[in-house]
Amino acid sequence: MSQTVRQLIYRDVGAEGIDRVRPLWEKLNAHHADLSPRFGSAIRIRIFDARKQKLLAKADAGRLRVDLVSADSDEPSVAYCISTVSTDGVGEIDSIFVEGHLRGQGVGTELMRRALAWLESMRVNSKIVSVMSENEEALAFYRRFGFHPRTILLQESHDHTA
Repeated sequence: MSQTVRQLIYRDVGAEGIDRVRPLWEKLNAHHADLSPRFGSAIRIRIFDARKQKLLAKADAGRLRVDLVSADSDEPSVAYCISTVSTDGVGEIDSIFVEGHLRGQGVGTELMRRALAWLESMRVNSKIVSVMSENEEALAFYRRFGFHPRTILLQESHDHTA
């Protein structure tokens, strides 16, 4: 049985469009909370506005890229990727999310291709991405782009519900 896949629109909306990421970021945040029994309650209380402010502060002077994906310019976004370049020249894939029904169809790959091309154009010294240790799918995804664990940061859990 064949399925018709509509053409998706990829666009860089810059820092001005970061608020359009909110609904998808909240889904990603819930996903991370579900993946992490030890840190889930701490993750659930995170709010988009705080994350947004950190991203904007980190990437002043046009060193922030926000890619959104939708089926049509009037429809809600179905995926996003936020990338930044720090003042010391480190490029980071800060956040990426693809709605579940589109996973495995190349949307995340295209978002990564665009983000990495932009980081190259910004002449970064290195590229990084942070991944939750429980997120095996994300670890495998990033390995396809040449990212590998370098260090492991351990954090004490104050979540006594786990």
